[in-house]
Amino acid sequence: MAKAFQFAFLLEFAIDKREDAARAISAALQRLEQARARRAQIEQYREEYRTRLTDTASRGIRIHQWNDFQLFLAKLDTAVEQQLAEEARCEAQLEARKQAWQACEREVKAYETLQDRHQSRETQREAKQDQKLTDEWASILQRRRDASGH
Repeated sequence: MAKAFQFAFLLEFAIDKREDAARAISAALQRLEQARARRAQIEQYREEYRTRLTDTASRGIRIHQWNDFQLFLAKLDTAVEQQLAEEARCEAQLEARKQAWQACEREVKAYETLQDRHQSRETQREAKQDQKLTDEWASILQRRRDASGH
């Protein structure tokens, strides 16, 4: 009978960690996509607001309205910059999650290699044991034939 792989629990644990790491990648990717979408929305709104400013300015605008437009555009520019920083943070987090998954994958592969070697050794051991039993039976049968005179 084959011996159980002594690191089977660790292999299962490593597989679970790898699956958790894959889910973390998915969540980080989703956060990155959301950050990009928010930035695109802010940029689109900023462009629409600039167009409105241009249209309004072409018809004449009071100085306080001009200042309000400029202040609000500055706030939108700041919002875009902040969103770009958030995107960069999300990208860094995604990259870190990918590296964590790769480390988990290497660990799983290492345990799988150990398991494969264990199974190979057990197969060889069982084959030797089977051969030994076959040889013993052949020897017993040969002795019986020799003893019976045939």
